[in-house]
Amino acid sequence: MLKTFAHRLASLQSPAWLPPALLLLALSSVFIFGAEHRGYFYRGGTHSEISAKNLAIAENLSPEHYFLMFTSQTLDTDGRHTYKMYNRFPIGGYALTKLAILPFGVDLSAKIYAARMVALLFFAAAAVLAYLSLRRFAANRWIALTATLLAFSSAYCLYYSDAISSETAIDLFAVLLVFHGMAIFEQDGRFRQLLLKACVALFLGWHVYALLLPFIVFGLMRELIKTRSSGSIPSPALWQLKHATLSLLRSRYLTLGIVALLFGVSMLTLNFTNEYFALNRETPLTELPSFKSMINRTGVEPMINVERAGYLSWPAFTERQFYRIGMMTLPYVFSPRFLEQQIDAPPRLFVILGIAAFGASLIGLLFARRDKILLASLALSGFCWALPMRYSAAYPWHSHESIFYIGVALTVFSLGLLYLRRLSGERFVAALSVAALIIFVASGLRMLHLNNTNHRVQLNQVITADFESIRNMTDGKVTQVNFRIMDHGSRVRDYYLSGRTIISGSETSPSARTPDLVVTTVRAEVLASLTPQNRLVFLYEWDDYHSHLDGVIEEREPLIRSDFDVHLIGNMLMYVKGGCRSEDDLSEKFFLALYPVDQSDLYTWSKHGFNNLDFRFEERAIRRDERCIAAMPLPNYDIARIHTGQFIQRTDGSFENLWEGEIHLTQ
Repeated sequence: MLKTFAHRLASLQSPAWLPPALLLLALSSVFIFGAEHRGYFYRGGTHSEISAKNLAIAENLSPEHYFLMFTSQTLDTDGRHTYKMYNRFPIGGYALTKLAILPFGVDLSAKIYAARMVALLFFAAAAVLAYLSLRRFAANRWIALTATLLAFSSAYCLYYSDAISSETAIDLFAVLLVFHGMAIFEQDGRFRQLLLKACVALFLGWHVYALLLPFIVFGLMRELIKTRSSGSIPSPALWQLKHATLSLLRSRYLTLGIVALLFGVSMLTLNFTNEYFALNRETPLTELPSFKSMINRTGVEPMINVERAGYLSWPAFTERQFYRIGMMTLPYVFSPRFLEQQIDAPPRLFVILGIAAFGASLIGLLFARRDKILLASLALSGFCWALPMRYSAAYPWHSHESIFYIGVALTVFSLGLLYLRRLSGERFVAALSVAALIIFVASGLRMLHLNNTNHRVQLNQVITADFESIRNMTDGKVTQVNFRIMDHGSRVRDYYLSGRTIISGSETSPSARTPDLVVTTVRAEVLASLTPQNRLVFLYEWDDYHSHLDGVIEEREPLIRSDFDVHLIGNMLMYVKGGCRSEDDLSEKFFLALYPVDQSDLYTWSKHGFNNLDFRFEERAIRRDERCIAAMPLPNYDIARIHTGQFIQRTDGSFENLWEGEIHLTQ
């Protein structure tokens, strides 16, 4: 039955609308699969990190901040706002995401869902552009359909298809928009539409340059060769050089490069300008966060640690890039262990597959009858990005950049199908489109299974509901956040509290500045919670909490009386000093040794029979009226005794205890 359907489908009399209709049918599956999860950060690692980061940037985008792109704003101890910048990319993708989420107010899950739909629309549009471009190259709808479906079936494409990021689906759309403009220019000579598409694409992402660079270089080389071979009358070398130079200056390829460069520089200048104003016009260009990030990622002044150095060696870098090419040319249905293979050493099989695919695309170009420059630019575009951006593309946690090797997949599949068409005829290639359609849908179903086995979905439903309540209460308030959100890290927190001024902290190191409100996961801290109905995240007013805490301290005798009186209140060890003046130097270090009842509760690195939780006052404390108070949450295990105090280190390296004492909690 399937064979009969394939033969009918492959009939030369098939309507022209059928291949694009099948493409749209296949692409509709990416909207359907996993639709119930798309209102949450349901995947861990890079996917959720970049989604939350970009959604926070879109949320914070406003004329109030000069359209600065930043993930969070914090209040320093001197009362100044500090922005966590991400202002080095084009604004287009973030602006479009902002427009999509504006109608949903404080409905956090609806905003996540809307932003994911934007990403999926760009992903689908990128596939449509790939189909339209390949149809021009191959002059065959079935080849274009099959090559597009196979290339977009890869694990990286499907995994990052709904990632909320201008560096994934939106940037992929931008690259293929320019590729479509290049195809029309090469075949029809329509140059203005290419210029327009290049500018629109650069408004969305910088990866466009990786496609334009080889296209412009190859185009100029071709024109130079034509100029040299067209001279019928011998002339002096100087005249030949002048004639060649004038020809290149008049070249539309050079015009394209100049326009693209000027447009990109103007956008980057605007970014640097609004960053300069956001930093109170006090920071020089070379010290702007975005500038420093750019010179780091391009390797001019890289920040390298031991963990990163191994990935940056040329053998390791090259191996990982070919691994990514291999993964991009293999549909996900045939590589089910995708997530397990991203961080560890790349499996040799996929590295070999990547080398074979890249080699086949280059060899195939030698025998291509038309548009060699077009396909060569597409095949090389991935490396044209990865090589100059090695200090970014080398790392396995930047795996989302792998989708820009889709040029190799599109090239090798198109050339391979053209060869098969010559061997087996039109109907055979058309019948392969049915298999490609099945492979695409099956790959999407396998990705859906990966999503359904992810425990983060249920967790995020609860956390998102918590923060929908908390956002209303923190509006206009300076907020301290005393935790990282479960599996996802600070970027998810930045989205949940985007638009709010945050004082960053953690359960072991809160900020020394006094906030208005505190968000925490530690139930013991919450004596009068503003959100008692919430299951995982709690909110309390700092002043009310500490007024209550002052009363508790006053009515209880300290367990240690010294320079700092020590109280045990709930699960918090409180260090309290009365008569504390603002000019007092409290930089001396506190030592805190916890002796657990059960020795198995010791940290693995503990060597002395106790857990060492030494801290500095400014990391743990607040000044309140004439008191200095440091609060240390204790671990959740039974403690036999506590030995604590304060010490200073002399210039000769010796230590002197200023005060010390012991608390015995078990007899």
